[in-house]
Amino acid sequence: MRGMTRFIVGLAAGLVIAAVVWPATGLWQLAPMLMVTVTSAVYLVWSVAMLWPMDAPTTRAHAEAADVRDELGDAALIATLAVSLSAIGVLLLAARDRNGSWYAMLAVVAVLAAWGMLHTLFASRYARIYYAGEPGGIDFNTSDPPCYADFFYFAFNLGMTYQVSDTAVGPTVIRREVLKHCLLSYVYGTVIIATTINLVMNLVS
Repeated sequence: MRGMTRFIVGLAAGLVIAAVVWPATGLWQLAPMLMVTVTSAVYLVWSVAMLWPMDAPTTRAHAEAADVRDELGDAALIATLAVSLSAIGVLLLAARDRNGSWYAMLAVVAVLAAWGMLHTLFASRYARIYYAGEPGGIDFNTSDPPCYADFFYFAFNLGMTYQVSDTAVGPTVIRREVLKHCLLSYVYGTVIIATTINLVMNLVS
């Protein structure tokens, strides 16, 4: 299954669950958070379960078979961030509600799931670019060819520190992706995660 397929399946599941829960509970605040949570969780769990066990040869074959059209586009990435921000907005509105603590917990899960999905998307992108043409572009400081676990390491390291650590990046095409990844991660880290923590602390205090 390609990345876009996994995302569409997750989105469909999220929309269905949100559409069922909203009328059943009468709590419209749950709809956007449920959609984000289910969409991101399905994509994240499915992707990790499928890609993480792959060895280097399988990783290369999978990445070489990928097409840029199969990957989740920049517009969808921005949309995911925007919906996550809307979940934070819902949390603000629900802060004084008697169910505010439940909304807070669900919003935190939604944000964390979308955060994981963001870096998983970029892990797949890095693998596709690395194996496009002559393999290379990221130096993992080992003679062994990389597998998806290495690309997960690279992507999540960037997502948490906004920089490369013990790896070296070469071609401009990868540097562009790294810059894009760092900028999105910075927005996520400063605007969404920090705001969520602050709101949750206010709710439980």
